[in-house]
Amino acid sequence: MRRHQLPGCSSPRVKFLLGLSLYTLLGVGCAVAPQHLSTVPGGPASSPLVTQINSALASAAQQTPVASTNYRIGGEDLLEVTLFNISETDSKVMPRKIELRVNQEGEISLPLVGDIMVAGLTTLGIEELLRQRLDEYLYNPQVGVQVKEYRSQQVSVVGAVRNPGVFKLTGPNTLIDLLALAGGINERAGSQVHLYRQQSDRRQTYVVDLLALAHNPSLVNMPVQPQDVLHVPESGMFFVDGSVGKPGSYPLSRPYTLTQALAIAGGVTARLADYSGIVVFRHQDSAEAARISVNLNDVLDGQTTDPKIQADDVIYVPISTAKFILERFIGTIGLPGVPMP
Repeated sequence: MRRHQLPGCSSPRVKFLLGLSLYTLLGVGCAVAPQHLSTVPGGPASSPLVTQINSALASAAQQTPVASTNYRIGGEDLLEVTLFNISETDSKVMPRKIELRVNQEGEISLPLVGDIMVAGLTTLGIEELLRQRLDEYLYNPQVGVQVKEYRSQQVSVVGAVRNPGVFKLTGPNTLIDLLALAGGINERAGSQVHLYRQQSDRRQTYVVDLLALAHNPSLVNMPVQPQDVLHVPESGMFFVDGSVGKPGSYPLSRPYTLTQALAIAGGVTARLADYSGIVVFRHQDSAEAARISVNLNDVLDGQTTDPKIQADDVIYVPISTAKFILERFIGTIGLPGVPMP
């Protein structure tokens, strides 16, 4: 295995939402395999296609409302908390209805329970948390929470859009809403939009097909969250994620094979990667994306051809469950006589 080792390690989490059908792979550790992927016919955006996509996105932005229950609370949001079953006696200690501004640390402060961290929670999540905290003081508390003012949501849109920038939003919004705010895609856009989201110690990546988003928003549109970054890569790009050194989008400036593409992405993380489970997702002339499985061991041993990469390919390198267990649980303590890879 040592001759196969390529440097690099990251902690991405990746999900692909490219259209109409579902593929589910299994993975653990730094990366989680693509959960949803398909596509509709299409390649790099031409001028008529740009117009078609932008028109469909603008129309969808007006027709696809977002449930406020999906919104993640952040600093400076104003919440209204209602205790529906509070008695007259208890109302002297805890008001039946109270408005609370979330501070910059993401906390609110209530009588009886004190400071509560709410940043990153939905209103439903806050309701459940308040029920648990108030249950010590009130009998069967019935709590309702709604957002009175949205102040926290800031999302960046970059890449091949007409008006890239940072947008401060005032309520629940989706991918379509943000692309519309950025003026739609420009003439250099490819067929995908990537959403990057940082959650605790891991990164989540969503790859969405623009045509599917424009024409089937109910299937692939999704709410954005504060600090999300939307990136529309230019045409002629390929995308690498999973157990590699530098996941991301790269220009297909010349013909590349799979091993060359992986090298450009910082190399496979040999201590964790599942060499036999690499998958390339590719556009094809049907309603679904082609799913091409590659055993990198066979490629490196010369037993099979090193496949050529095409524009808009999505390359995913999963984590080996056995390697992850060895690295995380055994590698930290070491075992006598067991060489580490």
